[in-house]
Amino acid sequence: MRKSRVRLSVPESQGLAAFGRAVAKVNAGRQPITVEIAGGKQPVANDEVVVIVLSPDGALASRTRLRGRAPDLRELRLRLVGAEIAVGQIAGEQSRAAPPLSAAEASVLDDAGLVEAADDAPGALERSRIELSLLLRDSLRLEDAAKALGVGTSRLRQRLAPGARTLYGIKDGRSWRIPRFQIVGGRLVRGIEQVIPHIRAGAHPLAVKAWFTSPHEDLVVGDRDERVTPLAWLAAGNPPEEVAVLAEEI
Repeated sequence: MRKSRVRLSVPESQGLAAFGRAVAKVNAGRQPITVEIAGGKQPVANDEVVVIVLSPDGALASRTRLRGRAPDLRELRLRLVGAEIAVGQIAGEQSRAAPPLSAAEASVLDDAGLVEAADDAPGALERSRIELSLLLRDSLRLEDAAKALGVGTSRLRQRLAPGARTLYGIKDGRSWRIPRFQIVGGRLVRGIEQVIPHIRAGAHPLAVKAWFTSPHEDLVVGDRDERVTPLAWLAAGNPPEEVAVLAEEI
């Protein structure tokens, strides 16, 4: 069984802290910079990529082998973008990526072997692929979603059926993935089953998630007309009919 935790010695911790001070020169939100490591023993093999995420409370690290070939800077940037997107989601921030492409647009680019960026910076298409991968990874398998909701998988399959969609799912090969945003406290968000049927069947999963989790200009509450997300509107017990109408814009 592989270890999930590594305890650093004092000298190793000091080395990590020194590395943290060095990368503090990187301006937040700017393009990534190249960090050169002084000569000596290599920390990773030629066919490995190690990603380290530092925070005041500690660090997380992952090591990935690339099957005998060395990564180039473009591949490293893509890996870094994945980490940035994940951190942005934790912070509740909107990704800096352009609006996700439709499945048809992405298919056209794929068939042509094209990407949207002319330089080595990841383009909107690549960022969308990474975001979709993260969304699928964070979503529940059908069995886990059924357990979380206290129902059987057959019941969820009924709710996912095209003619009676009352649960939002993403088809991943032959399997279903159920995004977590629609489940709170062991139940579906109040009234969301009235909204989901109004979402276009071919809507991109990233567009659906972004719509549910972003403040909407037509959903305002309080004396200051504060804009709230469709999820917050529903969770507060407001009429789902208003959200259902707006869902047709996705």
